[in-house]
Amino acid sequence: MLDNRLTDIGRLSPRQLRKQGLEWFIEGDNHDYFAPELLGLADREISTFSQAASELYERLLLAARKVGEQELWEAAGIPVNAVEAVDHSLRREWGNHLVGRFDFAGGLDEVPLKMLEFNGDTLSLMPETLSVQPMMLDALPRRERKNARQWNHLRTGLVKGLKQILQRYPNRPATLLLIGLGHEEDWLNLDVIEMAAKQAGFEEVHRAPMEEVIFSEEEGIFLEIEPEEFLRYDFVFKMAPWEFIAYEEPELMRLLTQVIKRDLCVILNPAYSMLLQSKALLPMLHELGIQHPALLKASRSAAAFPGHRYAEKPMYGRTGDNVRLFDGSAQPIAENEGDYGDFPRIYQELAPFNIDSDGDRYQPSVYIASGEACALCFRRQDGLIVDDDAEFVGHYVKA
Repeated sequence: MLDNRLTDIGRLSPRQLRKQGLEWFIEGDNHDYFAPELLGLADREISTFSQAASELYERLLLAARKVGEQELWEAAGIPVNAVEAVDHSLRREWGNHLVGRFDFAGGLDEVPLKMLEFNGDTLSLMPETLSVQPMMLDALPRRERKNARQWNHLRTGLVKGLKQILQRYPNRPATLLLIGLGHEEDWLNLDVIEMAAKQAGFEEVHRAPMEEVIFSEEEGIFLEIEPEEFLRYDFVFKMAPWEFIAYEEPELMRLLTQVIKRDLCVILNPAYSMLLQSKALLPMLHELGIQHPALLKASRSAAAFPGHRYAEKPMYGRTGDNVRLFDGSAQPIAENEGDYGDFPRIYQELAPFNIDSDGDRYQPSVYIASGEACALCFRRQDGLIVDDDAEFVGHYVKA
């Protein structure tokens, strides 16, 4: 039980969040999104999370390269219309992956740390991790706050990664366009990228919803900033996942393929991040001879689990949508509806979670930026599947 690790801090006030432009997170039904406790950790536990995430990231990159070398596109879940872009990206844009987030189970109090998945393309929780966690740390009782700190170097990692990308393309103007799909959460996460980009040396950073962006396979990516006046961008960070573009916007996928092949724009995260995002890569790790103690058994077939104990997940899915859990019978013990039901499934060994006396499960998440593990946060769920209803739980490292 994790109860002895929890320290009460109370709820953050709307006024505190409003000052940071983050009040959206607690509006309406989300009023209790931020947990009123912090989770206490030891240095050695931070080291365990950091080391595991760094090692697993290297293994995922190795698997992605092997997929490209052996042209295992279908097995890796890459649709036909994205193969050209992903293949080119693996060969010509290696090292451009800016940021991703591992979701784990366990890791504390003798519960083994196990990787659930890697959010390798667009991802959430960045403003909560970067900006809200320090506010939660400041709310610790004075006796606990002395010498307490957090493992929270997300901004440093993003700045370092963006600087490296600028150095990789020294002849490109440092103009960056941030593209969202119009959701408020997109813009809040893009705030984090914008802040890091300006610190990294980008001279112009603008943002726009996808429908306002002009994509040209001959000239690149533009915004019309005044009537008949266009600004071309040499770098783009998008909150539209590559798989969304491939499946829902095939003409845009075709255009972006030509844009990156003709070296008209650097798109972040790069197209090969679609491989890192695909849960089809999880069963391939074992098939490719890649192992790690934190990897769960995974397969493209439920028959690989004769005891009928597994998690069934869509190949591309988010926030627990369309996940089903089986624990020994043909009927799921938990399942979520969602928008990803048409994707092929992968099957993954059930993982043990840390729980508290209320039965709530804790899911640690570790960020990778500039190729390194750099920050930690937790989510807490009162059900068996961690989804959009989960609370955000901050942490602190005890002195």
